[in-house]
Amino acid sequence: GLFLCLFVVTLYLYFNPAYNNGRRDNHTSVMISVSAVMFFIATFHLAIDCYRLLQAFVDKRLDPSGPNAYISDLKAWHDILKLFLLGTQQTLGSAAA
Repeated sequence: GLFLCLFVVTLYLYFNPAYNNGRRDNHTSVMISVSAVMFFIATFHLAIDCYRLLQAFVDKRLDPSGPNAYISDLKAWHDILKLFLLGTQQTLGSAAA
């Protein structure tokens, strides 16, 4: 919710000629590009987390090891992808700051 609101306001301010006097500098264009990539990464990261929660608490709820073992499996593809997305998001955020 918060990322979506911030992203929409950022794009509104970027594309509205009243706020940028009809001109866009290179730094602003790079920041908008990084912001868009970070928004999509954050959305995909949230989707992977929802997938993991549904798998753990719906599909694996009756397993002998339970949902805790499924979520604690650090070698699974979804956990590795989640950590990769998190690292990429943090690197982009630090590089853009």
